[in-house]
Amino acid sequence: MEHTFWHNKWEQKQIGFHLPDIHPLLVRNLPLLELQPGQQVFVPLCGKTLDIGYLLKQGLQVVGVELSETAVQELFVELQLEPQISDWPLKEEGTGKLYQAENIRVFVGDYFELSAADLGKIAAVYDRAALIALPEVMRQDYAKHMGKITGYAPQLLITLEYDQAVMSGPPFSVTAAEVEGLYGGTYPIQKIAASDIIEHEPHFASKGLNSMLQAVYRLK
Repeated sequence: MEHTFWHNKWEQKQIGFHLPDIHPLLVRNLPLLELQPGQQVFVPLCGKTLDIGYLLKQGLQVVGVELSETAVQELFVELQLEPQISDWPLKEEGTGKLYQAENIRVFVGDYFELSAADLGKIAAVYDRAALIALPEVMRQDYAKHMGKITGYAPQLLITLEYDQAVMSGPPFSVTAAEVEGLYGGTYPIQKIAASDIIEHEPHFASKGLNSMLQAVYRLK
């Protein structure tokens, strides 16, 4: 998917994917990762999610990556943090940016530019909106890169499943079989819960969907 697609979404404020509340599946299932205060959680394609504030309040450190600098600027405003901003040298042409404050760092640029050295030691990954934001042709590379840069850290992964003949995405449908195909070779996968959320998603229902299954997995 082209970078300009997501830049335009943020510039035009077409951010229906941004939840106005902390995700209840994070609150309910974060203890399963058995994290200790001070450990670092990676949040890929983080936007300005309120989940980051929740993780920080648990005494955790957060590192994220996000294409849109607008989203990152708004994140720090909403966290009431004054960031230090520095250059992030990219492997490809150009330079990204790094926004950081106490216990939080967010890289502005392409996820695939991240290295293990950029992230440092990762205790867990929280993927609420990254895997389902990517088309199928990119998801295999995404999963491989995730293992490489995080040292196969445990994950809390949230997906959506629906009929893509009715709606094409994003967010895209990612089935349990695909999660197994992407991660089963490197992680034991536990499907913690799944529920149909279409009654709470009028936007997606208006597109003709009569079912949207939200699933949460622990990869550990």
